[in-house]
Amino acid sequence: MSPLRQKMIKTMELRNLARETQRGYLSAVKGLAQHYHQSPDSLTKDEIEDYLLYLKNEKGNTTGSCGAVAAGLRFFYTHVVEQPIPFDCQIRRKNRKLPTVLSQEDIWKIINATQHLKHRLILMTTYSAGLRAMEVAVVKPEHIDSKNMLIKVENGKGAKSAIAFSPPSF
Repeated sequence: MSPLRQKMIKTMELRNLARETQRGYLSAVKGLAQHYHQSPDSLTKDEIEDYLLYLKNEKGNTTGSCGAVAAGLRFFYTHVVEQPIPFDCQIRRKNRKLPTVLSQEDIWKIINATQHLKHRLILMTTYSAGLRAMEVAVVKPEHIDSKNMLIKVENGKGAKSAIAFSPPSF
C-alpha cells in the first residue's frame, strides 16, 4: 500500500468518515490514478477536469456518481495532499421529485394484501412509524416498547440510532 493511500485512510479515519464514504473516496482517487497511470498528486488541473468529463460524457456516469467522485477528489486534495483543489467542478444534482403520497385507501389495500397476521402487523408498524425497509429488517422484540408505543431504531441511515413513535393509527 502506497504511503499516500495510507495517509488518506488515516485522515478519513481521524475525521470519522463512514466506511462507505471511505470506500467511495478511495475508489475515486484510485480511478483517477489508474486512468492516467500515475500518482494523483502529480496531475494537473486540466487532467483532473478531463477525467471528470470522461466519466460524465464517455462512460455515461450520472451526475450523482460524478459528484461523488468529485467529492472524493476534493477530500484527497484538501485533506491528504493539503494543497488547493486543482480543479473547478460544480456538479449540480437533479431536482428531486416529491414522492407520490398514497391515499388511505391505497395504504389499506397494501396492508390487506397479505392474509398473514404477522406480515400485516409488520406493514402497519412500518407505515405508522415511518421506518425504512432496513430498519424494519433489523428490529428485534427488545427494541419495541409497546407500553409507550416506541420503537428503538439502532444503526439506521447513517449508522444513527433513533426512537420512532408508533401511533395506534390502525
